[in-house]
Amino acid sequence: MKRKEILLSSIFIILIASSSTYFLSLENKNSKKELDVMKKEESVLSYIENQEEYNPEYQIFYEQIRYREEENFFNEINTLLDLNYTPEDINNIYDYLRPENREKILSMEKVELKNYYSISNFEVEKIARYEEYQQKNNYTLTEAVLKVNIGLDHDFYTEIEPIKNKEEYTVLVNKYRSLEDYVPTDLKSLSYDTKYMLREQAADAFEKLVSAAKLDNIFIRPYSAYRSYEYQESLYEHYVNQDGKELADTYSARPGHSEHQTGLAVDVWSEGATEIKESDAKWLQDNSYKYGFIIRYTKENESITGYIEEPWHLRYLGIEIATDVYNKGITYDEYYDLCIK
Repeated sequence: MKRKEILLSSIFIILIASSSTYFLSLENKNSKKELDVMKKEESVLSYIENQEEYNPEYQIFYEQIRYREEENFFNEINTLLDLNYTPEDINNIYDYLRPENREKILSMEKVELKNYYSISNFEVEKIARYEEYQQKNNYTLTEAVLKVNIGLDHDFYTEIEPIKNKEEYTVLVNKYRSLEDYVPTDLKSLSYDTKYMLREQAADAFEKLVSAAKLDNIFIRPYSAYRSYEYQESLYEHYVNQDGKELADTYSARPGHSEHQTGLAVDVWSEGATEIKESDAKWLQDNSYKYGFIIRYTKENESITGYIEEPWHLRYLGIEIATDVYNKGITYDEYYDLCIK
C-alpha cells in the first residue's frame, strides 16, 4: 500500500474512533440527564421504605411526594405530614420556599402558603403582618411583603433591630436598624481635606467622582463624611432643641441610625456655596452611580426612608450595586430586601 493511502486510512480510523467516543460520551451525558430528571420525578416511597423514618400510615402520601436529596428530608416530610400539609403542599414547599422558611414552618402550626410561592422575599413568620397590612392599605400582597419587611407596618424608630453585618459595604442603616456604637475599621482621610474621612473604597471612589465632575464643569466639595455615634448624638440633640423632635426626625438621624456612622456616606455642597446647586444636584443624580454612589433620600420616597429629600447625600455601594439600584429606580431599603438580604 502506498504511503499516502496508509496515511489516509489511519486518519479515517482515528476519525471513526473519535466519533464513536464523542457519541458514546454524549449518550452517557444524555442518559445521566434523563436519570436526574427521572430521579427528580420519583416518589419518595422507594427511598424511605427501608428507612427508620418510614411511617406506614403515610405510604399513600409518600407515593405523591417527589424525592429530594436534602439533609433530613425524610424527617422533614414526616413533620410536615404531621402538621397536615398535603403532598402537593410539600412538593411546592420544596420547589419554592427558601431553606430558612422551610425550617421555620417545621416548628409552626400549619400556615396557608399558596399565595406566597411566587414571592421570593417573604418571611413565613410575618404572614399575619403581611395580610393585615395588605388589607389596611389596599396593597397587592407583593407590595405588602416588601413594605412589612422594611418595617413600615410599625412607626419609625420602633421594633428596632441591631445590625449584624456592620462591616459590609452593603450594610443597610435606617430607622428600624441600628449600628449601636459601631466604628469602621478602615477609615481613610480624603487626600485634599484630611478632616473628612470615609471607608477606604468609598474615599477612593469619591475622589474619582469629584475629579470626573470637574471635567464636566461641576465643582462640588464634601461638608460632612464619617460621623461617630457621639457626634451624631450631639448633632441630633442640637436639632431637637432647635426645631423639636418631630421635625428633627425628618432630616436628622438619631444616634446609631445615621449612614454617616458607616463611613460610607458623604454630604456635598457646591464649591463656594453652603448648598448644592440645582445643576450640580442634577449631575450627581445622573452620574454618581457610575462611581458607586446613589442619592439615598429622594422626594418620591420620603414615606419609605422617613427623611426629606436630600440631593446632597451620597451613599457608597460600589459600582455594580449602585448601578442596579439606579436602573431599578427604587430605594436602597427596597433593594436590600429584594436583592441583598
